[in-house]
Amino acid sequence: METEGKIYRYIVVGTSYINVTASSLLKGRVLVLSVILGPSGGVEVRRRYQIQCDAPVYSLAPYSSSSLVYCSGHSINMRTLNAQTKKFDVVAEKKLRSPAVQITVAEPWIHLSCGEDSMLVLKFEDDKFNELFSDEVARNGFHHFQLLQGFFLATDKELGVVGLWQPPDRRNVESLVTIIEAELTSSISRIRQGNLRPPWYMKGTPPGTKASGKDLIASGIDGSMFHLTLLEEDSLHLLRYIQDLYRTKAGIGRHSPQDTENGVRDPRMGHVDGDILVAVLKLGNEWLREMLMKLDETGGSALAGFTELVGRVQGIFQDESDPVNAVMKYMNELVHGVVL
Repeated sequence: METEGKIYRYIVVGTSYINVTASSLLKGRVLVLSVILGPSGGVEVRRRYQIQCDAPVYSLAPYSSSSLVYCSGHSINMRTLNAQTKKFDVVAEKKLRSPAVQITVAEPWIHLSCGEDSMLVLKFEDDKFNELFSDEVARNGFHHFQLLQGFFLATDKELGVVGLWQPPDRRNVESLVTIIEAELTSSISRIRQGNLRPPWYMKGTPPGTKASGKDLIASGIDGSMFHLTLLEEDSLHLLRYIQDLYRTKAGIGRHSPQDTENGVRDPRMGHVDGDILVAVLKLGNEWLREMLMKLDETGGSALAGFTELVGRVQGIFQDESDPVNAVMKYMNELVHGVVL
């Protein structure tokens, strides 16, 4: 925080506690702490400021150089540190439909993950919160991560992950637009982005993916870790087709690849399981080639259709002219390039 031209570094904590003397037992506090070197040479934590709240504090985030945004109960609040009184002045407050479990700020935008909205977008202007966008579907929001300008990955507590787009102009639409939707094996509590590939690995963005040269890593509430890759549509169709081939062969799929159109069905299944791609890689190139030939023998044109799918992914052929070899090499780059 910055006051009177000086910068102070604080640790801010939102808490809840039981007040046995009050009619409403659960209360909350926002504690502003500082870490100093004590007289004995040890590190000491001291409380500098305290904001009393009528309900538990679920989330908070800094805003500008001297303000805090926090959610207490069903309310979003903003307080600003007054340099003269050394207290936090009330700036704005707004009721929410449900508590916000995460707050991120990109001034003047404030993004919330709420219990009834996987994402809620507010704009702070004229000393008040204005609600601009919310998710078009009521989801039990858990976490959100801004991947690109106006594009967010949001998770819920029912295993879901969605890609939400914030339109630049709300005159035409007031809801965040769902672009992608998937269901994982664990609810995602955090998503982070970083370069997790070894230095000798290929640089740049792999063909058929939407990324900025960095990788997405997600942590599940059960301790599991996920490497996420945002696929372009043509790449999704190709990899879903291969995944469905494996699931059909293994007897774990409800649909045959021939029963789908380009491998895309339910939006909740609009993703590819990397573990299945690893299993296909272990089976080898000839397994995939044999599966395609068997489908051709039943009167289909699987190999020709497969070659067409491969050709739609720009840059996948490169030095390989054989579609099966090119795809296996491509899948290997996607799933084996990251070090966790």
